Amino acid sequence: MTATSKKNGDALVDALRSGGTAKKTSPPPTVQAESARLAYVLALGCVVRICILVMFGNLVHDYLPGRVELSTPVTSFKRLSEGLHLSAHNISPYNGGVFHQSPLLLLAFKGLYYLPEAFCDAVYIAMDVMIALGLAKLAGARAARAAQQVGVPGETRFACRPSVVAALYLFNPLVVATSLAKSTIVFSHAAIIGALYFGLQGLTNWAVVCTAIATHLSLYPAMLIAPISLMTHAADVHRGRAITATVLKFIALVLLLHTLFVAIYGAEYFSATVDFTVRVSDLQPNVGLFWYFFIEIFDEFRAFFIVVFQLTALAFAVPVAYRFRHEPLFGGVLLVGIMSALKSYPAWGDLALFLGLLPIYEDLLKYTQYMFLSANLLLYGVGLAPVFWHLWIEQGSGNANFFYAATLVYVFGQITLLFDVGSAMLRRELDIHQPETRTRTVVQE
Repeated sequence: MTATSKKNGDALVDALRSGGTAKKTSPPPTVQAESARLAYVLALGCVVRICILVMFGNLVHDYLPGRVELSTPVTSFKRLSEGLHLSAHNISPYNGGVFHQSPLLLLAFKGLYYLPEAFCDAVYIAMDVMIALGLAKLAGARAARAAQQVGVPGETRFACRPSVVAALYLFNPLVVATSLAKSTIVFSHAAIIGALYFGLQGLTNWAVVCTAIATHLSLYPAMLIAPISLMTHAADVHRGRAITATVLKFIALVLLLHTLFVAIYGAEYFSATVDFTVRVSDLQPNVGLFWYFFIEIFDEFRAFFIVVFQLTALAFAVPVAYRFRHEPLFGGVLLVGIMSALKSYPAWGDLALFLGLLPIYEDLLKYTQYMFLSANLLLYGVGLAPVFWHLWIEQGSGNANFFYAATLVYVFGQITLLFDVGSAMLRRELDIHQPETRTRTVVQE
């Protein structure tokens, strides 16, 4: 008997003695340690939010939900509460001209309407944890795929740990403020993360469902169907036919949702949600570009510029997805940033999601050139907006130009960051496919 057969025989005897089943192999220590770190980060994120609610509960509930930087007419929890109140009294929530959100949110919060406010706070904390966990899983899946792909010759591969990605999202002050303000944008963000993750895993139907829900909640995530279709059918032989089928599934599901709710709530549902967002009917100030421009524009030119502004955002979907067709997840990340900068009712929470996705592509950091400029612009925009709002609305010593100036700085910072990150990916692709150009200096004459 050879040594190998003897060893196998001993293993078989041990298995029979233990009840006829072999022992399962435990995960590697590094995987266990990373899982423990991730659990610690998620738990700490919950503790931080609970401590803020306990110590500053009155300030949080009275002040944050009314901040225009955190809540908009289509994400305000106060307006959702009004819609729930009308619905509880058998009145259509879309009759009063106040509620402009999806009926899915009415269904989700219907039971919470009769419970203490602490239960609603718990839901938002759970949504933050769910999004952070989704980002961590997305980072892990992307790192596993990147390890199998061709990289830059001589490059030391480094991927941001899933626990770090989750921590950067959970402890981002913009995320914490958005959650405490109870902005309903977090539900759209959860659907977006789910769509990207399922798309990367090749689970077409789940990705389509999540994209349709995100579109129904916020309209602009419809742009993501282009990169998600490329992700889910990356290895298909008849790729074009499969992508077309996925897009048709998405369109059919979105139309089904809208048709269902039009049948329930009538025509005012569509005009109070989709039409309201597209036409920018409420010009309440926010951190976007639309409100000030359409206050100043003459009514006869309003329809033309609405088309121009909306197409400016939507027109990026197909070109970005096609240019980064070999890395469609990155195309989806860029589109999330474009939505944050160019949608009609943006908030700080939109930027927080984009910033939460960027650590997944940590290997692009060394290729960026304007990160310092982008960071300063965003910090100035975020820091000055509340100050100029106070000068304009509360003290009366300023005017709308003050707040809009901070908004322009904020949006310019996002556009600079988008340009920088997109250029970094293009440069990295060049280094992979033409490594001989890495040491060359481009001189423009």
